[in-house]
Amino acid sequence: MISWAHVHAEFRARALAEIPGVRVVAISDDDETRGRAAAARFGVDDFVPDWRDLVTRDDIDVVMIHSENSRHRDQVIAAAEAGKHVFCEKPVATTVADATAMAAAVRAAGVDGTAAFVSRFSKEADRAKRIVDSGALGRILLTRGFIGLAGIAEIGCPPDMVAWMSDPALGGGGAWIDEGSHGIDLLRWLVGDITEVTAMTANRAKPGLDGEDIAVALVRYADGGLGEVGTVWSLAADIGMRNSLEIYGTEGTLVMRATDPFPRVEVYRSGEDPLYRGWTTPHIEPDVSEPHDYGSWPPHVHHYKREVASYVHRVQNDLRPFGPTLDDGLACLAVIEAGYASAAAGGTAVPVARDALITGTA
Repeated sequence: MISWAHVHAEFRARALAEIPGVRVVAISDDDETRGRAAAARFGVDDFVPDWRDLVTRDDIDVVMIHSENSRHRDQVIAAAEAGKHVFCEKPVATTVADATAMAAAVRAAGVDGTAAFVSRFSKEADRAKRIVDSGALGRILLTRGFIGLAGIAEIGCPPDMVAWMSDPALGGGGAWIDEGSHGIDLLRWLVGDITEVTAMTANRAKPGLDGEDIAVALVRYADGGLGEVGTVWSLAADIGMRNSLEIYGTEGTLVMRATDPFPRVEVYRSGEDPLYRGWTTPHIEPDVSEPHDYGSWPPHVHHYKREVASYVHRVQNDLRPFGPTLDDGLACLAVIEAGYASAAAGGTAVPVARDALITGTA
């Protein structure tokens, strides 16, 4: 594992520790005090000061990267060239150019590159995906997504993480690239590629932040459908986060509430189809087959455990891709970059980079 700059390294290390047959062999961090403390917490004997030495080791199968967003490129490329599978925190980079180089390096090396789009792994998102893929909603016409936080500091992230995420050079921006990446990836995964973005950003409640704490975007899908995405880093709500989605189709409507006090998926269909008639709340199966004690973490972070369990299972059984791909990360970042370009131009519609759409997979 490279870097504890992002708190998600802690989440995933805890999840890995619960899975039989998996071991964190070595940890590297340019903040030696932080890295050695993480190694001590998880019983990892080997702290490697220079990550370049870590990626070339023969006793490592997978490299997980949780460094500052702008530092992902060099680490992913080096790990891929050393023949390691790579798991990279999202956003996979801060520019489309860097993400393109990373995806190309993984393909050239023949290894698997995974983008950590953990929002796909909530039970509610999984259920929504099954319903959309079943065709129950018909042709998708319009989507509305919202994802936000009270703020990086406000939800309890460590001060060092707050510092780099507030620096556009290291983080790439504010709420739009951070939480917006989750929202955009969910839409691509559920509905399809996005080809055009019209966006506005602003800073309304974070005067110390050198970037946006709110963003709103309109998107056009490859099949002509439309959508809107809102994201906030200054949210006032119970657990300090929200992730909700509405999908309107020709045959029905789906509402996903992944972080509400009572998370659920709701579906409306007219007609006589016995599967969904009127408003229903489809049953979501419990996680009976996963190697985790879900009672030890709050419900709104269970999806990190589900993500890691799925990833390890696929690695152990060579079921590629092991998760959302770096190509998915590239395609998502192309939408984010187009959104920033649109906002800078006063809300003008901006096309998404075509090369990213060709490479990426919905």
